Amino acid sequence: MSRYKAASIHLCISAALVGSVFGFVFWVWYPAPSFEVVGASSIIRMLIGIDLMVGPLLTLIVFKQGKPGLKFDLSVIAIVQLTALSYGSYRLYDEKPDYLVFAIDRLEFISGRHVDTSEIRFDALRQKQVGKLTLAVAEPPADPDAYQQYLNSVLVDGQPDLESRPEFWLPWDEGKDVVRDSIKPLGDLKPESADEAQRLQHAAQRYASAHPNLGIIPIGGIEADIGMLVDRDTLELLDTLRVDPWNSGDS
Repeated sequence: MSRYKAASIHLCISAALVGSVFGFVFWVWYPAPSFEVVGASSIIRMLIGIDLMVGPLLTLIVFKQGKPGLKFDLSVIAIVQLTALSYGSYRLYDEKPDYLVFAIDRLEFISGRHVDTSEIRFDALRQKQVGKLTLAVAEPPADPDAYQQYLNSVLVDGQPDLESRPEFWLPWDEGKDVVRDSIKPLGDLKPESADEAQRLQHAAQRYASAHPNLGIIPIGGIEADIGMLVDRDTLELLDTLRVDPWNSGDS
């Protein structure tokens, strides 16, 4: 067998293995639109680089039919690839979002591994669907004493903020009025560039006929400016927009 054939076989095996992992990641661990928002792409690029490029390339370099120690060399390459794949898969699993929580004026992707889910008060928020995020609304206590206690827990005791406190979560349908009051009309956004203006125009053209009352909710916890396009009447989440969601006429 030539080294080119060996490298090709190695590439096919690696692609099948990595592809199955990616498929699980995209459709189960990171349901839309979480993957493109929460920044899992850096780990994916690492896996592609090691498992789909470096591994087969090393096989191309070291493979020679009948070479002494060839099995050892190929075993080391395979171990490095499997180690990278295991590490990357663990990182992706550890950071995968389970909840999309509205808090104050924004949406946050929240991992169930990083919150005390035993504090969830509603059965609707405990029921998870494969490949779907659980929607919730975080509402601070209305009672002044309870609200002060909550503030002290964050500012003094260092506990997580509202979006990561399941004891304050409501099911999406029960918190719709809270969300609706914070949605900015899409037409109020001021694009900062021609690209942003074009994205807003395309969004309006695509969704306005079925959803005439469009708005946007900022997505927090990420470095990029991005918002969630939403129907202001039904609160249906429609799409993500890479625009500055804070730059509106009343800001």
